Amino acid sequence: MLKSLNLRYDAVEDRIVLRLVADDAEPWLQLTRRVCMQWRLDLQTLVDASAQVPQGMSPTARAGISSEHHRAMAAQATVRKLPNEAPASPAVVPKLVTGIACGKQRSDGRWIVRFTARDGGHWDVLLTGESLHGLVEVLNTQVQAANWALPPMPLQTEAPRGPGPSPLH
Repeated sequence: MLKSLNLRYDAVEDRIVLRLVADDAEPWLQLTRRVCMQWRLDLQTLVDASAQVPQGMSPTARAGISSEHHRAMAAQATVRKLPNEAPASPAVVPKLVTGIACGKQRSDGRWIVRFTARDGGHWDVLLTGESLHGLVEVLNTQVQAANWALPPMPLQTEAPRGPGPSPLH
């Protein structure tokens, strides 16, 4: 069972390092810019699904509701800032992640993220709604620290707040 996950930017490798702490293992994974770019798109889809916005709404309204839902859920997540740490032993070599698949489990409604490494290994992470939104926030913080100039996720942009003052009035 997953106890925690840690993300940090490794400036030497120019990669984000993900550490999964579980009962039976503690893999260290490396995420490239390309992998993070696609993962953020997939996470945006999960964030939008989490908001459960009715399909009939306008795209602008949907984006605004999804963004506000994300902010509310992320505020409930337990996120701690830890010092940047390298693997405990030089013998621990982070696995290079080549793919990430995201979805929702039908049985219990939790969100699932599967990391696949170049060597064929894979790790599944089950997330609650709060932990999903907390992960998105931490990932975005690390992407900003990496200075990769990735476009912002739609949830990072301000939604229109309604009609502004008209120049005719």
